[in-house]
Amino acid sequence: MNTLKLETNLLKVSKPYEYQPGDMVRNINPSCTHFRSIGKVLYVHDNGDITYQVMNNGATYTVGDELTKSEDQLLKVHMRTPRPGYGNFTNECVVAKVPVENKTVLAKNRDRVYKAEIEIIHELINGVECVYLHDKLTDWSEGLNEYGIGVINASLMVDFDEKEGKLAKEKESKGKSTKPSYDGLKIRTALSKKKLSEAVRSIITFKGADTNDVGVKGQTIVSNPSYSFIIEMTSKHLPSIKRIKPDDVLVRTNHGIDYKDAGYTSGIKRTSSESRMAIARQKLKAVKLVKDVLSVLSKQYTKDNFLNPYRRNNKFNMHTTSQIMLNLSDLEFHLNHDIDFSDFQGYVNKLPKGYQPKIKVYVNKTD
Repeated sequence: MNTLKLETNLLKVSKPYEYQPGDMVRNINPSCTHFRSIGKVLYVHDNGDITYQVMNNGATYTVGDELTKSEDQLLKVHMRTPRPGYGNFTNECVVAKVPVENKTVLAKNRDRVYKAEIEIIHELINGVECVYLHDKLTDWSEGLNEYGIGVINASLMVDFDEKEGKLAKEKESKGKSTKPSYDGLKIRTALSKKKLSEAVRSIITFKGADTNDVGVKGQTIVSNPSYSFIIEMTSKHLPSIKRIKPDDVLVRTNHGIDYKDAGYTSGIKRTSSESRMAIARQKLKAVKLVKDVLSVLSKQYTKDNFLNPYRRNNKFNMHTTSQIMLNLSDLEFHLNHDIDFSDFQGYVNKLPKGYQPKIKVYVNKTD
Protein backbone atom coordinates (compact mmCIF):
# COMPACT_ATOMS: atom_id res chain seq x y z
CA MET A 1 0.00 0.00 0.00
CA ASN A 2 1.23 3.50 -0.82
CA THR A 3 2.62 5.00 2.40
CA LEU A 4 1.14 8.42 1.70
CA LYS A 5 -2.33 6.94 1.25
CA LEU A 6 -1.87 4.89 4.42
CA GLU A 7 -0.88 7.98 6.40
CA THR A 8 -3.87 9.89 5.01
CA ASN A 9 -6.26 7.10 6.04
CA LEU A 10 -4.80 6.86 9.54
CA LEU A 11 -5.14 10.58 10.10
CA LYS A 12 -8.86 10.51 9.31
CA VAL A 13 -10.76 10.96 12.56
CA SER A 14 -14.25 12.01 13.57
CA LYS A 15 -13.72 15.50 12.16
CA PRO A 16 -11.15 16.97 9.75
CA TYR A 17 -7.91 18.25 11.17
CA GLU A 18 -8.07 22.00 11.74
CA TYR A 19 -4.91 23.54 10.35
CA GLN A 20 -3.10 26.25 12.28
CA PRO A 21 -0.36 28.75 11.39
CA GLY A 22 2.99 27.07 11.90
CA ASP A 23 1.85 23.61 10.74
CA MET A 24 4.00 21.91 8.11
CA VAL A 25 2.12 20.75 5.00
CA ARG A 26 2.85 18.84 1.81
CA ASN A 27 0.96 19.28 -1.47
CA ILE A 28 -0.37 15.80 -2.30
CA ASN A 29 -2.40 16.65 -5.44
CA PRO A 30 -0.64 15.08 -8.49
CA SER A 31 -2.71 17.31 -10.81
CA CYS A 32 -1.51 20.51 -9.15
CA THR A 33 1.43 22.40 -10.67
CA HIS A 34 2.86 22.72 -7.15
CA PHE A 35 2.66 18.99 -6.36
CA ARG A 36 5.18 17.90 -3.69
CA SER A 37 5.83 21.42 -2.46
CA ILE A 38 6.36 21.55 1.31
CA GLY A 39 5.90 24.59 3.51
CA LYS A 40 4.81 26.24 6.72
CA VAL A 41 1.20 27.42 7.08
CA LEU A 42 0.91 31.21 7.22
CA TYR A 43 -2.85 31.74 7.03
CA VAL A 44 -6.04 29.70 7.32
CA HIS A 45 -8.72 31.54 5.35
CA ASP A 46 -12.41 31.70 6.26
CA ASN A 47 -13.30 29.47 3.29
CA GLY A 48 -10.86 26.82 4.50
CA ASP A 49 -8.09 27.52 1.98
CA ILE A 50 -4.52 27.36 3.28
CA THR A 51 -1.66 29.75 2.46
CA TYR A 52 1.79 28.31 3.12
CA GLN A 53 5.35 29.48 2.57
CA VAL A 54 7.36 27.03 0.50
CA MET A 55 10.47 25.51 2.07
CA ASN A 56 11.77 23.39 -0.84
CA ASN A 57 12.55 23.87 -4.53
CA GLY A 58 10.80 22.36 -7.53
CA ALA A 59 10.24 23.01 -11.23
CA THR A 60 7.35 25.41 -10.54
CA TYR A 61 8.11 26.66 -7.03
CA THR A 62 11.05 27.93 -4.99
CA VAL A 63 11.87 28.52 -1.34
CA GLY A 64 9.95 31.54 -0.03
CA ASP A 65 7.02 31.33 -2.44
CA GLU A 66 3.58 31.79 -0.87
CA LEU A 67 0.99 29.36 -2.23
CA THR A 68 -2.72 29.11 -1.46
CA LYS A 69 -4.47 25.76 -1.83
CA SER A 70 -7.71 24.12 -0.82
CA GLU A 71 -7.42 21.92 2.27
CA ASP A 72 -8.04 18.68 0.36
CA GLN A 73 -4.81 19.18 -1.61
CA LEU A 74 -2.65 19.27 1.52
CA LEU A 75 -1.45 16.82 4.15
CA LYS A 76 0.03 17.78 7.50
CA VAL A 77 3.55 16.40 7.85
CA HIS A 78 6.05 16.28 10.68
CA MET A 79 9.66 17.22 10.11
CA ARG A 80 12.46 15.59 12.07
CA THR A 81 14.57 18.65 12.91
CA PRO A 82 16.66 19.37 16.01
CA ARG A 83 16.51 22.24 18.44
CA PRO A 84 19.70 24.26 18.96
CA GLY A 85 22.22 22.86 21.45
CA TYR A 86 21.24 19.19 21.43
CA GLY A 87 24.80 17.98 21.92
CA ASN A 88 24.99 14.18 21.95
CA PHE A 89 21.94 13.61 24.18
CA THR A 90 18.59 13.84 22.49
CA ASN A 91 16.22 11.03 23.29
CA GLU A 92 16.54 9.43 26.73
CA CYS A 93 13.86 7.77 28.82
CA VAL A 94 12.89 5.32 31.53
CA VAL A 95 10.09 2.89 30.64
CA ALA A 96 8.54 0.31 32.93
CA LYS A 97 5.87 -2.34 33.22
CA VAL A 98 4.57 -2.57 36.79
CA PRO A 99 2.07 -5.05 38.31
CA VAL A 100 0.35 -3.26 41.19
CA GLU A 101 -3.04 -3.72 42.91
CA ASN A 102 -3.71 -6.64 40.53
CA LYS A 103 -3.53 -4.23 37.61
CA THR A 104 -1.09 -3.84 34.73
CA VAL A 105 0.52 -0.41 34.51
CA LEU A 106 3.01 1.05 32.03
CA ALA A 107 5.01 4.14 33.02
CA LYS A 108 7.56 6.39 31.40
CA ASN A 109 9.83 9.32 32.25
CA ARG A 110 10.58 11.17 28.99
CA ASP A 111 13.83 13.17 28.88
CA ARG A 112 14.83 15.86 26.37
CA VAL A 113 17.37 18.64 25.96
CA TYR A 114 14.71 21.00 24.66
CA LYS A 115 11.43 22.29 26.07
CA ALA A 116 9.04 19.74 24.63
CA GLU A 117 5.82 21.01 23.05
CA ILE A 118 3.32 18.29 23.92
CA GLU A 119 -0.40 17.64 23.77
CA ILE A 120 -2.80 14.79 24.48
CA ILE A 121 -4.80 13.51 21.52
CA HIS A 122 -8.04 11.56 22.11
CA GLU A 123 -9.42 10.16 18.88
CA LEU A 124 -10.62 7.17 16.89
CA ILE A 125 -8.02 5.55 14.63
CA ASN A 126 -9.60 3.06 12.24
CA GLY A 127 -12.61 2.99 14.59
CA VAL A 128 -10.53 2.25 17.71
CA GLU A 129 -10.53 4.76 20.58
CA CYS A 130 -6.98 5.87 21.41
CA VAL A 131 -5.35 8.35 23.78
CA TYR A 132 -1.72 9.27 23.28
CA LEU A 133 0.91 11.83 24.16
CA HIS A 134 1.95 13.73 21.03
CA ASP A 135 5.20 15.67 20.62
CA LYS A 136 4.39 18.48 18.19
CA LEU A 137 8.01 18.86 17.07
CA THR A 138 8.80 15.24 16.21
CA ASP A 139 5.31 13.65 15.90
CA TRP A 140 6.36 11.09 18.54
CA SER A 141 3.34 9.36 20.09
CA GLU A 142 2.75 6.87 22.93
CA GLY A 143 -0.43 5.78 24.68
CA LEU A 144 -3.19 3.19 24.94
CA ASN A 145 -6.41 2.14 23.25
CA GLU A 146 -9.88 1.02 24.33
CA TYR A 147 -8.82 -2.65 24.31
CA GLY A 148 -6.25 -2.00 27.02
CA ILE A 149 -3.30 -2.20 24.63
CA GLY A 150 -0.50 0.20 25.55
CA VAL A 151 2.81 1.07 23.87
CA ILE A 152 5.82 2.91 25.36
CA ASN A 153 9.38 3.11 24.06
CA ALA A 154 12.93 4.01 25.09
CA SER A 155 15.47 4.83 22.39
CA LEU A 156 18.56 2.80 21.54
CA MET A 157 19.37 5.07 18.59
CA VAL A 158 20.30 8.27 20.41
CA ASP A 159 23.46 9.20 18.54
CA PHE A 160 21.98 8.12 15.21
CA ASP A 161 18.89 10.26 15.81
CA GLU A 162 21.11 13.28 16.45
CA LYS A 163 23.09 12.79 13.22
CA GLU A 164 19.91 12.28 11.22
CA GLY A 165 18.43 15.42 12.75
CA LYS A 166 21.47 17.46 11.75
CA LEU A 167 21.21 16.19 8.18
CA ALA A 168 17.56 17.20 8.07
CA LYS A 169 18.44 20.68 9.31
CA GLU A 170 21.17 21.02 6.68
CA LYS A 171 18.76 19.97 3.93
CA GLU A 172 16.15 22.45 5.11
CA SER A 173 18.69 25.31 5.13
CA LYS A 174 19.55 24.46 1.51
CA GLY A 175 15.91 24.46 0.45
CA LYS A 176 15.71 20.71 0.06
CA SER A 177 12.87 18.52 1.27
CA THR A 178 13.51 17.13 4.75
CA LYS A 179 12.56 13.63 5.85
CA PRO A 180 9.25 13.13 7.67
CA SER A 181 9.39 11.21 10.92
CA TYR A 182 7.21 8.10 10.73
CA ASP A 183 7.94 6.83 14.25
CA GLY A 184 4.82 8.43 15.68
CA LEU A 185 2.73 6.99 12.88
CA LYS A 186 4.16 3.54 13.55
CA ILE A 187 3.06 3.64 17.19
CA ARG A 188 -0.34 5.11 16.36
CA THR A 189 -0.78 2.29 13.85
CA ALA A 190 -0.04 -0.27 16.58
CA LEU A 191 -2.57 1.44 18.85
CA SER A 192 -5.24 1.02 16.18
CA LYS A 193 -5.13 -2.75 16.61
CA LYS A 194 -7.77 -4.69 18.56
CA LYS A 195 -5.55 -7.65 19.43
CA LEU A 196 -2.22 -7.63 21.25
CA SER A 197 -0.70 -10.01 18.69
CA GLU A 198 -1.62 -7.57 15.91
CA ALA A 199 -0.06 -4.67 17.83
CA VAL A 200 3.19 -6.59 18.36
CA ARG A 201 3.31 -7.56 14.70
CA SER A 202 2.74 -3.93 13.71
CA ILE A 203 5.55 -2.71 15.98
CA ILE A 204 8.11 -4.97 14.28
CA THR A 205 6.88 -4.86 10.65
CA PHE A 206 5.34 -1.45 9.88
CA LYS A 207 7.25 0.56 7.27
CA GLY A 208 7.49 4.29 6.82
CA ALA A 209 8.34 6.16 3.62
CA ASP A 210 11.69 4.35 3.51
CA THR A 211 10.99 0.67 2.87
CA ASN A 212 14.23 -0.16 4.68
CA ASP A 213 12.95 1.60 7.81
CA VAL A 214 11.01 -1.30 9.31
CA GLY A 215 9.45 -1.29 12.76
CA VAL A 216 9.86 0.81 15.89
CA LYS A 217 13.47 0.88 17.00
CA GLY A 218 14.60 0.77 20.63
CA GLN A 219 13.16 -0.87 23.74
CA THR A 220 9.40 -1.10 23.25
CA ILE A 221 6.95 -2.42 25.84
CA VAL A 222 3.67 -3.61 24.32
CA SER A 223 1.05 -4.86 26.73
CA ASN A 224 -2.58 -5.45 27.58
CA PRO A 225 -3.94 -6.24 31.05
CA SER A 226 -3.10 -9.94 30.72
CA TYR A 227 0.09 -10.20 28.66
CA SER A 228 3.17 -8.02 28.25
CA PHE A 229 6.12 -8.14 25.83
CA ILE A 230 9.44 -6.34 25.59
CA ILE A 231 10.82 -5.85 22.07
CA GLU A 232 14.46 -4.86 21.56
CA MET A 233 15.27 -3.81 18.00
CA THR A 234 17.64 -1.49 16.13
CA SER A 235 18.49 -0.82 12.50
CA LYS A 236 21.33 -3.37 12.91
CA HIS A 237 19.50 -5.98 14.99
CA LEU A 238 16.47 -8.13 14.31
CA PRO A 239 13.66 -7.83 16.88
CA SER A 240 14.15 -9.77 20.10
CA ILE A 241 10.69 -10.40 21.56
CA LYS A 242 10.29 -11.68 25.11
CA ARG A 243 7.23 -12.20 27.23
CA ILE A 244 7.30 -10.43 30.60
CA LYS A 245 6.08 -12.53 33.51
CA PRO A 246 2.83 -11.16 34.99
CA ASP A 247 4.34 -10.50 38.43
CA ASP A 248 7.63 -9.04 37.19
CA VAL A 249 8.60 -5.38 37.29
CA LEU A 250 10.49 -4.67 34.07
CA VAL A 251 12.46 -1.46 33.45
CA ARG A 252 14.41 -0.37 30.39
CA THR A 253 16.45 2.74 29.66
CA ASN A 254 18.91 3.49 26.85
CA HIS A 255 21.35 0.58 26.70
CA GLY A 256 20.85 -2.80 25.10
CA ILE A 257 20.06 -5.88 27.18
CA ASP A 258 19.89 -8.61 24.53
CA TYR A 259 22.17 -6.68 22.18
CA LYS A 260 25.18 -5.47 24.16
CA ASP A 261 26.36 -3.16 21.38
CA ALA A 262 23.02 -1.30 21.18
CA GLY A 263 22.38 2.10 22.72
CA TYR A 264 24.84 3.58 25.18
CA THR A 265 27.84 1.28 25.61
CA SER A 266 30.35 3.30 27.66
CA GLY A 267 31.09 6.49 29.55
CA ILE A 268 28.73 8.71 31.54
CA LYS A 269 25.86 7.94 29.16
CA ARG A 270 26.09 4.22 29.95
CA THR A 271 26.56 4.92 33.67
CA SER A 272 23.45 7.09 33.71
CA SER A 273 21.40 4.54 31.78
CA GLU A 274 22.35 1.73 34.17
CA SER A 275 21.77 3.92 37.24
CA ARG A 276 18.34 5.06 36.11
CA MET A 277 17.28 1.51 35.33
CA ALA A 278 18.53 0.06 38.63
CA ILE A 279 16.98 2.79 40.79
CA ALA A 280 13.64 2.67 38.98
CA ARG A 281 13.43 -1.12 39.24
CA GLN A 282 14.27 -1.12 42.94
CA LYS A 283 11.77 1.61 43.83
CA LEU A 284 8.96 0.30 41.63
CA LYS A 285 9.19 -3.16 43.20
CA ALA A 286 8.16 -1.58 46.50
CA VAL A 287 5.13 0.29 45.11
CA LYS A 288 1.83 -0.87 46.59
CA LEU A 289 -0.62 1.58 45.00
CA VAL A 290 -1.17 2.62 41.39
CA LYS A 291 -1.35 6.28 42.40
CA ASP A 292 2.24 6.12 43.71
CA VAL A 293 3.93 4.89 40.51
CA LEU A 294 4.72 8.29 38.98
CA SER A 295 5.50 9.80 42.37
CA VAL A 296 8.18 7.16 42.95
CA LEU A 297 9.65 7.89 39.53
CA SER A 298 9.78 11.64 40.21
CA LYS A 299 11.88 11.61 43.40
CA GLN A 300 15.61 12.28 43.68
CA TYR A 301 17.66 9.32 44.93
CA THR A 302 21.25 10.31 44.13
CA LYS A 303 23.28 13.47 44.61
CA ASP A 304 24.04 13.63 40.89
CA ASN A 305 20.75 14.56 39.21
CA PHE A 306 21.94 13.10 35.92
CA LEU A 307 21.87 9.60 37.42
CA ASN A 308 18.28 9.85 38.69
CA PRO A 309 15.24 8.41 36.90
CA TYR A 310 13.70 11.92 37.05
CA ARG A 311 16.33 14.43 35.98
CA ARG A 312 16.17 18.04 36.98
CA ASN A 313 19.01 20.56 36.66
CA ASN A 314 22.25 18.86 35.63
CA LYS A 315 25.43 19.75 33.76
CA PHE A 316 24.26 18.05 30.56
CA ASN A 317 20.96 19.97 30.38
CA MET A 318 19.06 16.70 29.90
CA HIS A 319 15.76 17.10 31.74
CA THR A 320 12.68 14.99 32.35
CA THR A 321 9.97 16.86 30.46
CA SER A 322 6.99 14.62 31.23
CA GLN A 323 5.76 11.39 32.77
CA ILE A 324 2.99 9.17 31.48
CA MET A 325 1.25 6.28 33.20
CA LEU A 326 -1.06 3.90 31.35
CA ASN A 327 -3.39 1.93 33.61
CA LEU A 328 -4.31 -0.76 31.10
CA SER A 329 -6.68 -2.56 33.46
CA ASP A 330 -8.83 0.49 34.21
CA LEU A 331 -8.30 2.30 30.88
CA GLU A 332 -6.69 5.40 32.36
CA PHE A 333 -4.15 7.75 30.79
CA HIS A 334 -2.16 9.90 33.24
CA LEU A 335 0.18 12.73 32.23
CA ASN A 336 2.43 14.68 34.57
CA HIS A 337 4.13 17.49 32.63
CA ASP A 338 7.12 19.34 34.06
CA ILE A 339 6.31 23.03 34.48
CA ASP A 340 9.90 24.09 33.72
CA PHE A 341 10.89 21.79 30.88
CA SER A 342 7.71 21.18 28.90
CA ASP A 343 5.12 23.29 27.15
CA PHE A 344 1.82 21.46 27.59
CA GLN A 345 -0.52 22.71 24.88
CA GLY A 346 -3.66 20.97 25.99
CA TYR A 347 -6.04 18.06 25.57
CA VAL A 348 -7.39 17.67 22.02
CA ASN A 349 -10.69 15.79 21.83
CA LYS A 350 -11.30 14.54 18.29
CA LEU A 351 -13.97 12.02 19.23
CA PRO A 352 -17.31 12.10 17.37
CA LYS A 353 -20.04 14.23 18.86
CA GLY A 354 -22.03 12.19 21.37
CA TYR A 355 -19.38 9.48 21.65
CA GLN A 356 -18.98 8.16 25.19
CA PRO A 357 -15.25 7.64 25.80
CA LYS A 358 -14.04 4.46 27.43
CA ILE A 359 -10.62 5.89 28.34
CA LYS A 360 -10.28 8.41 31.18
CA VAL A 361 -7.61 11.14 31.00
CA TYR A 362 -5.88 12.81 33.94
CA VAL A 363 -3.39 15.70 33.75
CA ASN A 364 -1.12 17.00 36.51
CA LYS A 365 2.07 19.02 36.87
CA THR A 366 5.49 18.31 38.33
CA ASP A 367 8.32 20.68 39.16
